[in-house]
Amino acid sequence: MNHNPDSLAVVISTYNAPEMLRLALNGYNQQTDQRFRLYIADDGSVSETKDVIDAFRTASPIPVKHVWHADKGFRKSHIHNKVIARLQDDYVLFTDGDCIPLPGLVAVHRRVAKQNCFVSGSRILLSREWSKLLKTRDAIDTHIDLFQYLTWRVRGHVNRVLPLLLPPHTSAPHQRLGGIRGCHLACWRRDLLKINGFDESFEGWGREDSDFAARLLHAGVRRVDLRGVPVLHLWHKEESRHHLRKNDDMLHECLASKRIRARIGIAELTST
Repeated sequence: MNHNPDSLAVVISTYNAPEMLRLALNGYNQQTDQRFRLYIADDGSVSETKDVIDAFRTASPIPVKHVWHADKGFRKSHIHNKVIARLQDDYVLFTDGDCIPLPGLVAVHRRVAKQNCFVSGSRILLSREWSKLLKTRDAIDTHIDLFQYLTWRVRGHVNRVLPLLLPPHTSAPHQRLGGIRGCHLACWRRDLLKINGFDESFEGWGREDSDFAARLLHAGVRRVDLRGVPVLHLWHKEESRHHLRKNDDMLHECLASKRIRARIGIAELTST
């Protein structure tokens, strides 16, 4: 059963990518539903990121909070937990600062929210050259029509076009884990607290989002796939895979044990 949340937060993770964050924030300023709060989960960026956020705060009616911690390597899970501990909104949409939303994203997420479910969305990959060009602009118009989509595809600016043409719709609830995208995932705040947030045991990039989704499934929160309103993912260099093998092992342990709560999560937060 759908249950539209009264209050909704959008949590955007970022790290030293002010040009991409500026485009993402501009996309949220163009939302058809602007009844939400923005939280920037900043994994230790330098001052240029704060400048982008301050400029957005001045120009937009959407409330935005900047949650920052010192740069001590890849600590996305920790900064996410600091944000979760601070927000009071009923429903939370997680995305990344390299993802530009289409105008109806927030409205669709509010409409499709279901009790005892989390929503996994999709993305469109933008080419390296197109991403480089877009990052030179202060803003782009996200109200894109069919002709523009097809032109982007013909010119190789995007890796696919079908998700952009589909009307927004959701799958039936299920319990499959494959294909999770941390850059486009939404769930109820109470379910975040139930699983103790993100697991900070994961070091470096890789599998922290899959672990998060797996523990939601273990807690009885089913997955719903959202199609027809993808985010536009700007190209960037990949993160280091140095810790991936260890993180794979940790994910396999979580799946085998059916563990629900993060070993180091919201309840273990310190002032760091």
